[in-house]
Amino acid sequence: MTLKSLLGASAAAVALVASLVATPPATAQTDRDGQQRWINIVNRSNVTIREFYMTDVDTRGWGDDRLGQNVIEPGQALRVVPTPRQRSRGYCQFDMKIVFENERTVERRGVNLCSTSNLVCGSTSACSAN
Repeated sequence: MTLKSLLGASAAAVALVASLVATPPATAQTDRDGQQRWINIVNRSNVTIREFYMTDVDTRGWGDDRLGQNVIEPGQALRVVPTPRQRSRGYCQFDMKIVFENERTVERRGVNLCSTSNLVCGSTSACSAN
């Protein structure tokens, strides 16, 4: 691979990650109540995020893995939107569980999606909402 093609591929990868963080998909626009409910999962750890669970604070259990077949590699980000049912219930407060490839888990309770846009995982033991 030539240096020029390697630089082009690197620039394309950076642009893809930036677009995931900066541009909400059409389904993540403002809800009927005027709130935006979505979260960017940003992986700044050195371990792949394998699973992500999100539920409103009044629902017991985690439900389905919201990443499906996707993973979030170190240095990447992915936007996750609550299910239509979760959004229609009007909740802003959500509980989240992150599972890393090495089986470590981080749970964050009561994350306010109406005022928070990023969940940044700096390690396999700490993810901060901002």
